[in-house]
Amino acid sequence: MKKFVNVFLIAVIFCSVALGVYQNEVKKKAIDQTKIPLKVENERDFQRWNTNIRNKGLQITPEDFSLVEENEVYNSQWIKITSIDDPQVKAAFDQNLLDHKDILKVVFAPSGTMYLDYRNTYKDGYFPNQVHLYGLKEDKILDARILDCSERGNCYFDRAYWLDNDVFVITEWSRDISKKDETIPVCPITSVCTYAIKLHMVDLMHNKRYIYKSKTFDLNLSGWIQNL
Repeated sequence: MKKFVNVFLIAVIFCSVALGVYQNEVKKKAIDQTKIPLKVENERDFQRWNTNIRNKGLQITPEDFSLVEENEVYNSQWIKITSIDDPQVKAAFDQNLLDHKDILKVVFAPSGTMYLDYRNTYKDGYFPNQVHLYGLKEDKILDARILDCSERGNCYFDRAYWLDNDVFVITEWSRDISKKDETIPVCPITSVCTYAIKLHMVDLMHNKRYIYKSKTFDLNLSGWIQNL
C-alpha cells in the first residue's frame, strides 16, 4: 500500500511539473507573438542594422519592440496588376528590372524578379514617403504603393531586406504621433523631437503586414540620417 502511495505521489508530481511547463510554454508563446519574430531577429540584415544604431548611441534592442498593428497589404487603389503574357509588356518589365539594378535603396527579392524601392526621393511616380513594390508574382506584374508614412511625422525609411521571395522587412523612423491628429504641433526634422522606430514585416503570400513599434526616444533625426 505504501509503495502504491509513493508511486501515486510521484505521478502527481510529474503531472504537476508537466502541466506547469505546458502553461509556461503557452504563456511564453502568447507573449512572443507580440514581439519581433525570431526569423527577423536572427536575420543578418536586422542584426547589422541593430548593431549599427546601438554603436551610434541609441540603445534599442529587439525586446523594445511590440506588435501594434496587423492589417492587409493589398489595396485596389494603390496597386496595378498586369499580365506578362504580352511580349511588349514582358520587354518593358525586363527593362525596368535592369534599370533598377545596383541602385542604393532598391533591394531585389532572392528571385531577382521583384524589388522594393524605398529611396527617400521622387521615383517612378511615387513620393519620398512611399515605398514602391514592383515585380513578378506568378504570371502577373505587380506595381504597388506597398507602404507609406506620415510626412508630418518626419518619417524616414532607412532599411529594407527580404527574408524570402514573399516576406520582407522595412524599418521606418517617425515621430510618435497619430497620422489622423492634425492638432499636434509640427516639430522640424532639424530639431530634437520624440521618435519611435516602426518595423514593418510584410507577407505578400498571406496578404499581411505586421507593424512592431519600439520604445520612444528623443533625437535630431536630420543629424542621424547622415549616419544611418
